[in-house]
Amino acid sequence: MAPPVTRLAPSPTGHLHLGHAWSFLCTWALARAHGWTIRLRLEDLDATRASGDARLDALWCLEWLGVSWDGAPELQSDHLDRHRHAMHALAVRGLVFEAPHSRAQVRAASAECAATNEPTEANAPNEGDAVLRFPPSLRPPPGEAWGFANLACNHRFACPAGERTIRDQLHGDRTLDPSLVWGDPLVWMKAGVPSYQLAVVVDDLAAGVSEVVRGQDLLESAVLQSILIDALGGDRPHWWHLPLVVDESDRRLAKRHDALSLRSLAAAGATPGRIRRLILHWCNGAGLAGESSPAELMAGVAPNALRSLVSTRARLCVTPDIVRWLCHGP
Repeated sequence: MAPPVTRLAPSPTGHLHLGHAWSFLCTWALARAHGWTIRLRLEDLDATRASGDARLDALWCLEWLGVSWDGAPELQSDHLDRHRHAMHALAVRGLVFEAPHSRAQVRAASAECAATNEPTEANAPNEGDAVLRFPPSLRPPPGEAWGFANLACNHRFACPAGERTIRDQLHGDRTLDPSLVWGDPLVWMKAGVPSYQLAVVVDDLAAGVSEVVRGQDLLESAVLQSILIDALGGDRPHWWHLPLVVDESDRRLAKRHDALSLRSLAAAGATPGRIRRLILHWCNGAGLAGESSPAELMAGVAPNALRSLVSTRARLCVTPDIVRWLCHGP
């Protein structure tokens, strides 16, 4: 039997930070402790923000942290053929349609939802983004608009109404009606590339990913992605949604936190061993003294330790004292 497969999926759109280090080191530790294969996928579909420099920075950060992977890195943009194939498969089933609507039009159509206290926006993969709920009233009538003929047009997935439940390895069961959050989600963009929701599903299925480790801000997205996986005839992975790393204002870390980027911290004296120690401090209360080895990290980042973090709603906060310790020890 083939070993389980996980993936590292940084977006090369800016400098990686301590929040990324937490996610990637946890993924690496779980994988190496339990015999999972690790694939590296650089999610570079956002042509307006992705860059070659950021791609090199992501690779440098992973190598500096001591995070290894199996096989060659993969660029998401190199595999648009499989994203198009997935869209055609959904089109054959009558599940996607052209949606040339502006945000203003979608907002106007969502006004009725707001009046009935239904949600009109959902969290998006990138902080600061918002996803408007696209109501079924905007679906086109039966005809040519249903399908995938015009690749230069936005397309949406006709999301069925009703609650869906997924099982997360850390949070347990999660039940949600994606149609009340996203409505009909965007799956293809007029720039000629898939949306995040479709791309991550298609690429994980292609790589045989069975273990998805990522931040809990994407826990709701997993419910939506489960519907896309089912529609494409794939197998759902095991999801592991980690608690988020936040700053002192309780905001999750983002690429705007340049002072907490791994590149900046390394230049100020931080070491991979102290970052590993910080991960163990968050996982099991290890004191912030000295450095930790990769073997200690593998032993400390255990599923039960992560479940305890989730159940106690532990706050993984990067304080000025932690930054000083990272950069100056001892």
